[in-house]
Formats: sequence, structure tokens, C-alpha cells
Amino acid sequence: MSKIQLLIVDDHEIIRNGVKQLINNEPDMHVLGEAGNGAEAIQQMETLKPDVIIMDIRMPGINGLDAAKAILKPHTKSKIIFFSLYDQEDYVASALEMGAHGYILKDTSNKIFLNAIRAVYNGQYYFIGEVKDVLVKKYNELKNNASLVGNTGSSPNVSLSQREEDVLRLISLGISNKAIAETYGISIRTIETHRLNIMRKFKINSIEDIIDLAKKASII
Repeated sequence: MSKIQLLIVDDHEIIRNGVKQLINNEPDMHVLGEAGNGAEAIQQMETLKPDVIIMDIRMPGINGLDAAKAILKPHTKSKIIFFSLYDQEDYVASALEMGAHGYILKDTSNKIFLNAIRAVYNGQYYFIGEVKDVLVKKYNELKNNASLVGNTGSSPNVSLSQREEDVLRLISLGISNKAIAETYGISIRTIETHRLNIMRKFKINSIEDIIDLAKKASII
């Protein structure tokens, strides 16, 4: 059985050592390397190409969010779990925007930490406790802010179904089709169909147009 290959990125050596020991004690995991800041992480990626990156957010120099932006573009197969002390909305939202597959806090249990790694490696998303609360709160705020059904600003004669409205809102937040599909327990193909229906109804042709539509409708 092949092992999950990991890169640990944190500016505190004692944390890196603890995480490394925990991971290497697992029969299905192995730490390929470690980095003390975002710049080192970007350099390490060129040669290591890990399956999963455990990334702190607040680090000197290039922080975790900026490093993720640089890493995920050329290395789309690697997945990032942000491992942070902080659960503020802006951090969580930025992590999603960067394409993170997970966000867990540093006071989590060893069991949850290891579960997160395995889940993300297998293509799932992993957001726990307080982080989930932030996501739900943010989503509900946006949902309550405005309704697109029958109230689409420049296109008053066009209406969306409730599911199309929800999909538009989540796409506008930068959430992937896969993540939206997992949220509703439906196929990616169904999400893609909703997306095409939205574009057809409003006669738009790109994701940029979708985001602009959502802004005009005051949902982002």
C-alpha cells in the first residue's frame, strides 16, 4: 500500500517536530519534508510534490495563503489542509478561495487531525467545529441578504429555482463544483447543469459574468 506523502509548513520548529512524529507513526503516512515559511514551501514543492500539505497561515515572509496561491496553480494534484490557531471568517474564506481542501485548528485532537489528512487525500473536504460554524454563518448571511428569485436587478423577467440560486451564490464565493456537489449530496454533472442553466437564462458566458451577476443582485 502506498503511503500518503506530506509536507509540513509551520514557522515553529517544535510544532513541525510534533506533527512529523505523529504522522510518521502512522503506517499509511510519511513526511517527505518540512518548511518554516511560505517561500521554503514553494521551493520544496518543486522537488517533493507531496500528496497533502499541512500549512500554517500566519508565518513570516510569505504567509500560508500566499504560498497556497503559488503552489496550487502549477501543482494541482497536491492538496492543502490549513492548520491554524485562528478561525476568523476572513481566514476561512481566504482558505476556500485559495482552493484548500481542509481547515483545522491547532487545538484539535490527534485523531481528528489524522482523519482530516486521510479524508483530504481521498478527495474529500474537511472543515471541523468552529470552522464549520464560520462557513454556515457566512452562507446564511449571504442567503438572507437578498433573493434572486424574481429579483435579479437588470433582468427582472428571469427567475432562478432555489437550487440554481444557491449554486450561483456558492460559485460566486469561489467554491468548486465538486465541493458544491458534496454539500448537497448530488453529482458534479448536476451542478454543471445548474451552472449552464444560469448562464443560459441570463445570456452570460463566463465565471466572471456569473460573479458580476451575483454582485449586481447584492448577494456578494
